Amino acid sequence: MTAPSKPSDERPSASRAQADDTERRPGPILTAALSIEVLAAVALVVGTLLPVVDGAVPGFGSRPLLVVLAVLPLVVGAAFVLTRRHAAVAGLLMGLAVIAPGRLLLDLQFLTDSSTATRPELYLPTVLVNTGAGAGLWALLAGHVLTIIAGLVAARFARAQTESVGGQVPERRRWLLFSSFAAVVAGVGLLMAPMGSDDSNLVARGAFEGSLLVLGGCLVLAFGLLLAVVMAMGSPVDGIARGTLLGLVAGLLAVVVPDLAAGWSVPALHVAPGPIAVVVAAVALAGVAFLGAGESVDEGETEEDLAGEARVPGLFWWQLTTGVLAVLTAGAAFAGGLLAQVTAVSGLPVPQSPARPVLMIAGGLVGVLGLLVVLPVTSRLVRPVLSAAWVGVLLSGAAVLGTALVATRIAADYSAGPGVIFTCVAMLGASLTAGCSVITGVVERDTDDETDEAVEAVESFEGITKPPAPAEFDLAAMAGSSLLMPLVVAAILAVGAFGLPTFTAPDYVSPGLWSNFETSSWGLVAALATVLGAAALALGSRSFAAAGLLVGAAAVIALRAAELPFVGGSVAGSTVGIGFWLALACVLALLFAAGLAVAGGRRRTRRLPRKA
Repeated sequence: MTAPSKPSDERPSASRAQADDTERRPGPILTAALSIEVLAAVALVVGTLLPVVDGAVPGFGSRPLLVVLAVLPLVVGAAFVLTRRHAAVAGLLMGLAVIAPGRLLLDLQFLTDSSTATRPELYLPTVLVNTGAGAGLWALLAGHVLTIIAGLVAARFARAQTESVGGQVPERRRWLLFSSFAAVVAGVGLLMAPMGSDDSNLVARGAFEGSLLVLGGCLVLAFGLLLAVVMAMGSPVDGIARGTLLGLVAGLLAVVVPDLAAGWSVPALHVAPGPIAVVVAAVALAGVAFLGAGESVDEGETEEDLAGEARVPGLFWWQLTTGVLAVLTAGAAFAGGLLAQVTAVSGLPVPQSPARPVLMIAGGLVGVLGLLVVLPVTSRLVRPVLSAAWVGVLLSGAAVLGTALVATRIAADYSAGPGVIFTCVAMLGASLTAGCSVITGVVERDTDDETDEAVEAVESFEGITKPPAPAEFDLAAMAGSSLLMPLVVAAILAVGAFGLPTFTAPDYVSPGLWSNFETSSWGLVAALATVLGAAALALGSRSFAAAGLLVGAAAVIALRAAELPFVGGSVAGSTVGIGFWLALACVLALLFAAGLAVAGGRRRTRRLPRKA
């Protein structure tokens, strides 16, 4: 007989204390990460003191504010080091690293076209002339790159801290939904105009009305924020959860506080609602970090409801959260497809995206899968499908937003309509749904492992011996080897399906991956990465989980093929492109691989010995 384990209400807190406070000094990995972050802060300070372009003059006295925003994360990190909260330091650096790529893309606008940059804290243009890059820009870019490197190094330390808690599953935190909602609000605020402007030399536009770099930077900020919040709230180490949220808050403030200061300080500028929404959401995330990040319940534990009667497992709440987010994403997708994407003030004919039906189909698929995830009977079968199919909303949503962006650039009388906002919300909700679905899968697998271990312990205690059946890992490896060839073929076909047009027309050039890279191309990149990732994960997944991933990937490829009748049908003289045929072939290859995975799972079930 094994020794009795500690009570469940003591084990998590003890492991978290061990993960945070066993070392009086940060280890060499965390010390290296902190040193890199110090260099990053120095580079950011230098970048604010030197001109970002030749002859740049800030619109107001912003340098003290920018220096404070650059140094603030180091002050918070120093406080964590002094109190020996090393996991929180690692989380702080990782949170900053999540925001850094978006800031890097936003600063790159000074390199491509400084005259259209809406950054009065660094440069207030007096004439619409593109000037050369200054030394300050290179310092800013170096600071962002160093921040990313520091976060990657800190992630190694955080991984060791997570492993030190004894392999516990990610914990459910009561504030997950609230923090996720705050992240959605912040993401929407980042996509809105940073300020109002009466200056003809400084035109304040939203993300979808600006340059491609601004759009990409805002999307990276919004999506990265959502995924980081979900992953932070699912960490089994409280310090990582708190530190990551605070790092995200510090990064968000560095992005939007200068916009607010410019709106208040520069006479020709006005404060816009977007930065205010981001600041409110950042304050909410900071409150969760200080007050609610540590309030969690282990999967192995149970929790009384508000009435003190019913007890529900944490897995159910992860499934419910995933399902609710999926349904909300579907509602936002339908609203984005039905409402106007472009509006005109002068009675001009308003162009609307022909990809709106595809967006509604993708949203409806995510919504149906979300409803099935909540049901105990279908949850474990459907959730892997949702883990891949969510990206269809990004694929179609990017195509819908591309039309609005082109229209607002062509004529000043056109402006983004309400459908743009709901489409953005749908894309953000789909990303958040994917994060929750992944965490739910981790909890499901660990729960199954714990159940299998308990059954083996009981059978061993009762003297029941089992024949040496092949281990599940070996069978999974055998199934993975049988899937390798069809998945390699599917991956090659997927690259062609997303890289080549599904239809051609005499006067139309479709967005692509390596030519004519536009707003819609970001959706192609996300969809291709998800399909290839699902194929790679299927090789090492359990049979039915692998089949679900491949079915979800096939649904995404089918949405790509659906562009031919919906989008191509609205273009005069359109004909079938090679990308359409490659998409159909890829769907067949993925479904064939899914069938092999299911057949392998059934064979494994027959080989398992029956209980006496």
